[in-house]
Amino acid sequence: MKTIMMSLVILLSALALVSCSTQWGEMRGGEQFQTEGWVTPDIFRVTATGVPKDGLTNKIQRRGTAREAALIMAQKRILEKFVGARIEFGAGVENYASTGVAVAKEFGGLVKGGTIIKSTYDADDNCEIVYQIESKGLKSRVVAVASK
Repeated sequence: MKTIMMSLVILLSALALVSCSTQWGEMRGGEQFQTEGWVTPDIFRVTATGVPKDGLTNKIQRRGTAREAALIMAQKRILEKFVGARIEFGAGVENYASTGVAVAKEFGGLVKGGTIIKSTYDADDNCEIVYQIESKGLKSRVVAVASK
């Protein structure tokens, strides 16, 4: 009975990870594209926002610091989503810190090597980006690490 319950919990957790919410954005010309979640089993995307550093007046510097802030936030969000998946699979809240370290070790380089596929700025030079990471079999690797 205990084995069946544990299997059911793992199955439901896997289903929750696989069905991560998906958000859609719109490019010029009305073309739709996915801005968050699993695009394919090899591609994961997030959207993040950054604000310019206080005290800067030069538009290029303001936009540069806002873009950098958005990039850091996007990388952090991906790791948090992967850590959240691991906790859903049963690592537990008491192991949150070690879980984060394990996920960062496993995926940190990949996350840092991602790509900004879209960036937009508002009148205050705040930046919103769509950031993606891509690796063969990424989704199955995340599920495997999450279920450890």
